[in-house]
Amino acid sequence: MAIPVIDFSKINGEEREKTLSEIAKACEEWGFFQLVNHGIPLDLLDKVKKLSSDCYKTEREEAFKTSNLVKLLDELVKRNSGEKLENVDWEDVFLLLDHNQNEWPSNTSGLK
Repeated sequence: MAIPVIDFSKINGEEREKTLSEIAKACEEWGFFQLVNHGIPLDLLDKVKKLSSDCYKTEREEAFKTSNLVKLLDELVKRNSGEKLENVDWEDVFLLLDHNQNEWPSNTSGLK
């Protein structure tokens, strides 16, 4: 079974309805999809990926690893399996709003 791939170059053409339908179906059935021909330059995507990684490492990783949630989960894993919680693929999310500059990370140069 393959991840849905949607050609975004067709969003404004004759196949608009079909493309929108494909997006809706992928969201409902999969929860995600791969978007191709979106027009976003690869160098910009690479820059965003690098800056996001840098931001996490410099501004969020240590606080996250020592958070109450991680400590609690580690205790539960140790109690149930005797093992330590390691190498987990966590997701870190934070909201950046343009109108509140104070919420933006301050130690990651180039993020804005």
